[in-house]
Amino acid sequence: MAGIKDSFSKGLATINVKTSNFMEENKLKTSIATQEKEIEELKFSIGEIVYKNWGTESFSLQAVVEELEAIKKRYDMIDECKKQIEELAQKEKQVLGNVSGEKEEGKRIKFCPKCGAESKKGYKFCERCGNRLEA
Repeated sequence: MAGIKDSFSKGLATINVKTSNFMEENKLKTSIATQEKEIEELKFSIGEIVYKNWGTESFSLQAVVEELEAIKKRYDMIDECKKQIEELAQKEKQVLGNVSGEKEEGKRIKFCPKCGAESKKGYKFCERCGNRLEA
């Protein structure tokens, strides 16, 4: 009976972790798509500025610096979102037991087998759900 309960608990934890990661990953992917759309709009704006001022003697690249800086900012935001997606995938692997989780100090990260919450070193019970943690 205990084996069925443990199996059920692990299944629920897996569903919980995967659902949470799926939702967060989709938010990040939506943000990336939004940033990419805004980059295209900024590039179009740069083209219009260059075309309108092309024949004038006063044209300089300074006229498009603001748009170029905005494009760079959006590329940086995209890189940050991609990094967060990678971190989500790593955490999911750690929680579900596919990778040994190691912190910078070399200490093993423990996760609750019932809810998937990260546990602190030395705790015997999960802070989130109260499940007894394995030593």
